[in-house]
Amino acid sequence: MALDASPQGSTAAPKQVKSAPFRTFVTPTGARVLVGKGAAQNDQLTFQNSRPHDLWLHAKGRTGAHVVVPLAKNTTCPADLLVDAAHLAAHFSEARGEAVVEVQYTPRRYLRKPRGSAPGLVVVEREKVLAVRLEAGRVERLIEGEE
Repeated sequence: MALDASPQGSTAAPKQVKSAPFRTFVTPTGARVLVGKGAAQNDQLTFQNSRPHDLWLHAKGRTGAHVVVPLAKNTTCPADLLVDAAHLAAHFSEARGEAVVEVQYTPRRYLRKPRGSAPGLVVVEREKVLAVRLEAGRVERLIEGEE
């Protein structure tokens, strides 16, 4: 007589797989770029999933996704990777479709979250700004590289 291993009438809910709070894109050079999915997920990506030496980007003065470029400690971001990440920051913001978008960037250590502030809101110190002339082909290539 075989015993059934599954309990009859079990009320346990099926396990739900938690999705990451960000999307991952791989650039043509093989580098990874992380893009937040929403305001609360931007906070989680920025303050829980990134390290102080990672590079953070965002479309300046616009609502949009936080973009994080994971970097090894004491390294700088290569220019091509910075431009790719800036294209993603512009694409995943309300500035999508504009010809030129200003993208602010800084190491994540220079961000702070004011107590009680809205999800996704951060205070940026020591920012640099890059004016990006959007190239449709570059954005398409990056979007195709999503994991």
